[in-house]
Amino acid sequence: MSHALRRWRPTARRLGWPAALAAVLTLAALAGALQVASAQDRLDARRQAVGAQRLTVQQSAKPAQADAHSFIRSLPPDGERQARTAALLALTAEQGLPWPRSEFRYQTDAETGLAQYRVAMSLAGRYAALRNYVAEALRRDPALALEAVRLRRDANGELKADLTWVLHMQAAR
Repeated sequence: MSHALRRWRPTARRLGWPAALAAVLTLAALAGALQVASAQDRLDARRQAVGAQRLTVQQSAKPAQADAHSFIRSLPPDGERQARTAALLALTAEQGLPWPRSEFRYQTDAETGLAQYRVAMSLAGRYAALRNYVAEALRRDPALALEAVRLRRDANGELKADLTWVLHMQAAR
């Protein structure tokens, strides 16, 4: 045993187990206090980091809103909806596809000023003709989006396509 331990042994015997227990509890309390202080420091650092992130997000949200409004203003006006829809349908004939069975749904968001016109159509034809139709429609109308495509072959081997288009535009005011 080391010299220091030999020196403390008689004192420890004289004080007994209550002193030993008090020493152990004091050391445990000290260790717990150090852990709590360390955890508190980490929590404070995390709060500062979150506060900085929140400030960054708040500052960057304002330009994003301005960008969204300028994007919506760049879309075609709602008054062009019929002409754009007619062009989309007429393109089927140009591509050698039969006139499609179609369904239409209009929705608008007054808060943002964005309007969407969904055109769901069913077509039948060769794969190359359908692919060319989709590519040409997207090329001709930059504010057009292809939302869904479903391809299947019927019992005769003919390719059927269900397409859902979305015409994005400025809502009528």
